[in-house]
Amino acid sequence: MKDVQVLLRPSLDKRAYRLKCRFKIDPYPRRDTLDLEKVRVAERFARDMHTQGWVYDDRWGFKMNGPFPQITPVTIHVVRQPSAKEMWPYVMQGARFLDLGGTKAGPMPTVAGSEYWEYELVGVFVRDTVLVERPDLHEEERG
Repeated sequence: MKDVQVLLRPSLDKRAYRLKCRFKIDPYPRRDTLDLEKVRVAERFARDMHTQGWVYDDRWGFKMNGPFPQITPVTIHVVRQPSAKEMWPYVMQGARFLDLGGTKAGPMPTVAGSEYWEYELVGVFVRDTVLVERPDLHEEERG
């Protein structure tokens, strides 16, 4: 993907956005340990976002939410279901297409049973320009 910058009208000087980041920590942290980790992660988050052109607005501070159980992302491959038109010849021969039941979602771990806990930091950042992603030419042709 190519990044395209669109400049805002001069009357719209800057726009504020709430950006989030998550960090993991050992379960049942002490309050002072959690506060130190929050400050360390918030400083790094503001520094990383500054390198991308975002300016941290310190009037609002960072708000922390959590704890959340650590979730490992899983890729779900959906099996293609034939359409009714494709099923019709088989149904005429006596085949049955039954719902197999079940769900693609797996069980969620509880906070108490997680190896690590995740906390979410939310901060307000401002920016002069808005980044818009535009698909490459070969991606548009697939459409």
